[in-house]
Amino acid sequence: MTVSSKSLSRLVAAIAAGGAAITLSGAAMASGAQEANPCVRIGNIAGYSVIDDRHLILRSGVQDYFLVTTATRCAGLNFGVQIATSITGNQRICQPMNEFVMPDDGWRCRIASIEAVEDEDAARALVDQRRETEN
Repeated sequence: MTVSSKSLSRLVAAIAAGGAAITLSGAAMASGAQEANPCVRIGNIAGYSVIDDRHLILRSGVQDYFLVTTATRCAGLNFGVQIATSITGNQRICQPMNEFVMPDDGWRCRIASIEAVEDEDAARALVDQRRETEN
C-alpha cells in the first residue's frame, strides 16, 4: 500500500513541529528500476515492504527502492511503522545519523544503513547473500 493523504498530512504537521515522521502501513510494493540516487528524499516515500526483523525496503517515488537495515532486531515491522528523522522539511537521508524505524509498539530501532537497490528482488537477494556470508 502507499502512504495515504492523511499520513502525508501528519508528515507535514510533524515537520512543522520540528521533526519528521512518516506513517507507513501495509507491505505490498511493485517492482521497478532503481536510479543512481543513493539518498532517500523524505517527502517521496510512498510505501515499504518488510524482509525480516532487521530489513525493510522503502519505495520512493515510482521506481526508486532503498534497503533499510536496522542496527538491531526490530519486532513488529509488519504492522505499520514510522520513520523518525533528525532533519526537517523535504530533505534527503544519505547517511543515517539519528534516524529510527518505530513499529506500532513504540520501540525505536536505529537505522544503521540505507542503500539504493534496483528493486525489491535485488534487496532480498542482497540480504540473503549477506546472511550466507555471515554463516
